[in-house]
Amino acid sequence: MTDNNNNGQMRVGVIGMGPVGAVLMAHLIEAGAFVVPCDIIPKKMDKIKKSGIILKRTIEKRVEVPAVCNSIQELEMYDLDLAIIAVKTPGLAKVVGKLAQIKSDKMYVLCAQNGIDNELIVAQEFGDEKTLRMVVNYAGNMPESNIVHVSFFNPPNYIAALSPKGEDMAKDVVELMNKSGLDTMIPEDIQDFIWEKAILNAALSAVCAITRKTMKEVMDFQYTLELVEAIIDESVRVAEMEGIELGKKFRRFCVRYLKNAGHHKPSMLIDLENGSKTEIDQLNGRIVKYGRKHCLPTPLNQCVTALVHLLEYSVE
Repeated sequence: MTDNNNNGQMRVGVIGMGPVGAVLMAHLIEAGAFVVPCDIIPKKMDKIKKSGIILKRTIEKRVEVPAVCNSIQELEMYDLDLAIIAVKTPGLAKVVGKLAQIKSDKMYVLCAQNGIDNELIVAQEFGDEKTLRMVVNYAGNMPESNIVHVSFFNPPNYIAALSPKGEDMAKDVVELMNKSGLDTMIPEDIQDFIWEKAILNAALSAVCAITRKTMKEVMDFQYTLELVEAIIDESVRVAEMEGIELGKKFRRFCVRYLKNAGHHKPSMLIDLENGSKTEIDQLNGRIVKYGRKHCLPTPLNQCVTALVHLLEYSVE
């Protein structure tokens, strides 16, 4: 166990109270950590402070929240052992910059977001020895500020440190997650799982965002199903050039996984509906980037990246 405050109680700040951050916070509190959520929406934080966090559907929990923050600067007073970044990737660099103003010698930073290479942005500021990466395998939506409808959880989640110096913290976080029922493990190579999750998201999220359809609607329509399968194949070719181990049956796994998602709106579609920037650059855009690195054409990923950016521009 790492050397934490308050007789071993880990002190954690969770930045971003969307579904990912809210679910993490609820489980960490239930496991016995002291957790402070941080979000820039005052009404949301007031509701969470007053009524706690409620998880429904796939996961059922109700957890009281001891304290809240409306800015990253406020987190400094809590002498954190761990800061978890759960904001969307367009806000990652800004959050890292603000966290850098309060960083201490003991604080670790865990990146809990979709996408490829996010942890490198964190490590550039905090160093490999203080940086952890998480692959989240659940999803949900928030009909109210303090309620998460957890659409699905396909365990386990994965957490890993970028350096051996962070391995004890990774083990402590995994222990807390498992203690509260959020099945999580440390893999041999988290990059395999980062790419696996990124390909799953890249294959379907952009198509849903462009067509304004749910995951089930896209997967049930033969023409868009074939498009999803082709994006998977194109992305796998890039991953293989990067030395990523996905397995011979990965395509079949992807299709089965995505068909089971149901009438879920991926966050990329919700972002466009809300007029927000999407994570397209960390998903399909990163696959395009690595394709260029290996002189491997990625026309499908390039196409959906361009179309999502066009839609982002249209709602500005």
